[in-house]
Amino acid sequence: MYRHGHIGIALLFLAPISYALILRNQIALAGLLTLGILIIEPLPDNDHWIPGLSHRGVSHSLLAAGIVGLLCAGFGWLLGRYLTVPFAHWLQATILPVTKVSAIAIMTEQLATLTPGTLVGLGFIVGFLGICVHLAGDIITVSGIQPYLPFSRQRISLTNLRAASTLANTVFLLLGLLAMGTVIFALSPLAGAFP
Repeated sequence: MYRHGHIGIALLFLAPISYALILRNQIALAGLLTLGILIIEPLPDNDHWIPGLSHRGVSHSLLAAGIVGLLCAGFGWLLGRYLTVPFAHWLQATILPVTKVSAIAIMTEQLATLTPGTLVGLGFIVGFLGICVHLAGDIITVSGIQPYLPFSRQRISLTNLRAASTLANTVFLLLGLLAMGTVIFALSPLAGAFP
């Protein structure tokens, strides 16, 4: 898939998870998960310019997903240990007085309570799933991926879809935007989910 197709697939994946988390009043987790996966998801395609890596090689594998998950877990620990409380205080001092949006107030309060242990787990989930969401977009193309590298060279391709298909990439983007838009509307005061 091309960039916009991958974004659409990521949004399709994130929409139901975000909806479920927000319904459980886990706004900060939903926000961090969504932001994190959208940041991590494009990383495998950096293999185009990294010497020694071939496109859709080991960067498009479950091993890469695990490594990125571990790196993000470490980042989660640092974030929880040193940044969440100061960031929450900064939001309270700068953003909240201007916006008066209740969701931002709730998210700010929740950010300040996230422990380093929680953010280690969230970091691993973000890193691992971010890469896996990218792999999902490439495994449905005719070129496929080798998800078990370096342990197996087996290539898996689930369809005859071409990565360069303008129609497929556009359809995935529109479906992802529609899914996330539906979640936003369903959780809005217009739909009656929140007062």
